[in-house]
Amino acid sequence: MEDIELLEGPALLDALRETDLRQVEPEQFARIIAGASKEQLEVVVADRALREKVLTEIFRRMSAHLRPDRAAGLDAVIRWRLTGGAAPDGFDRFETVIRDGACTVSRTPVEKPRVTITVSPVDFFTLITHQATPAVMFVTGRIKVKGDLAFAAGLIGFFDLPKP
Repeated sequence: MEDIELLEGPALLDALRETDLRQVEPEQFARIIAGASKEQLEVVVADRALREKVLTEIFRRMSAHLRPDRAAGLDAVIRWRLTGGAAPDGFDRFETVIRDGACTVSRTPVEKPRVTITVSPVDFFTLITHQATPAVMFVTGRIKVKGDLAFAAGLIGFFDLPKP
């Protein structure tokens, strides 16, 4: 597989479309997302299939990045609402359940959330690649939180996110 994080412009987008993202190492995946320009990320989220592919892969990896030592004893449901989605109300939804030191993700919200986080996909990408902090994004209105604000502020600490 070629080193897609070094590609630019349309070549990067074509490579993302053609690559099985499940086969990309976590650090490389983080570098790809972090290295993409805002314009490229906007093209990713505007392309329905590519948006779905990238978001699904990010949420699929959450369970592997959970820090069981920090999540021990935690029982929490996080509902994610990503703006610009395909649903009639304009959101893509994911539900993350952290329970018994494990993390599961579903596209169908089932449980009552401890917190609901609304964010644009591009801002979500910058958050998970350490290019922005949740506090700054909250204060600047780029992320909205409903529910347990203190829990949401520390949520990223339950995960060992790869650094780009």
